[in-house]
Amino acid sequence: MKERLAKKIKLITIVSTLKQGLAHHKSKIDRTIHHIRDEIVAESGQRKGCVTPTLPELEYVDVSEQEHDVEEEEREILSEFEENCPPGGEDSVVFYATVKYKERDVSVDSEYRDEMWRLLGRKVTSPRLFIRGRYIGGADEVVALNENGKLKKLLQGISRVHSPCECCLNERFLICSSCNGSSRLIANDEETSNMWTRCRECNEKGLVRCPLCT
Repeated sequence: MKERLAKKIKLITIVSTLKQGLAHHKSKIDRTIHHIRDEIVAESGQRKGCVTPTLPELEYVDVSEQEHDVEEEEREILSEFEENCPPGGEDSVVFYATVKYKERDVSVDSEYRDEMWRLLGRKVTSPRLFIRGRYIGGADEVVALNENGKLKKLLQGISRVHSPCECCLNERFLICSSCNGSSRLIANDEETSNMWTRCRECNEKGLVRCPLCT
C-alpha cells in the first residue's frame, strides 16, 4: 500500500514538472514570435501589431516591342511567297474567284480574268489569292495555310469592311446607265448595217465597276 502511494506521488511530481517545462517552453516561443512581429512592424513603419503584406513587383511588358515582333513575323511569312502585286493590292487582300461576293469575280468581268492571267503569266483557273503584293496560291495552298495557322497571321493588320458600300452594297458592280445592263446600244450611224452596237461604257455583262469601292 505504501509502495503504490509512493509511486503515485512520484508520478504526480513528474507530471507537474513536465507541465511546468512545457509552459516555460511555450512562453519562450510566444516571446520569440512577438519579438519577430515587433521587428517586422518597426521595419515597415506600421503600427505595432499590424503588418501590411507587400505586393509582388509587376513585370513590365513592352507592348511596342511585342507589336514589332508580330510585324517581323508577318514579313517573314510573306517573304516565303512570290512577289507579284495586282493593281491596288499593295496593302490588301485580292482574291480572284468565281463567286460573286468575292473581291474580283472573273465570272462577272472578263477583264479580271485577263488581269489574273497576265499576273501569273499563264491561263489558270480561279480561285487565286494575293496578299500585300504576294502571290499566295490557289485553293489547296490557302487551305494548307489555314490549317497550319499561317493564313491568320498573313491577314493580321489588314483593315476590314465593317459597313456595306453606300453605292453598290459591296456588290462591286452597278448596272450600266447607258445601256440599262443590256451591253448593247442602238446604232445611230446610218451606214452601219447592224442595228445594235456594243456599249463601250460597261463589260460584257452590262455592268460597270463601282466608283467608290473598286
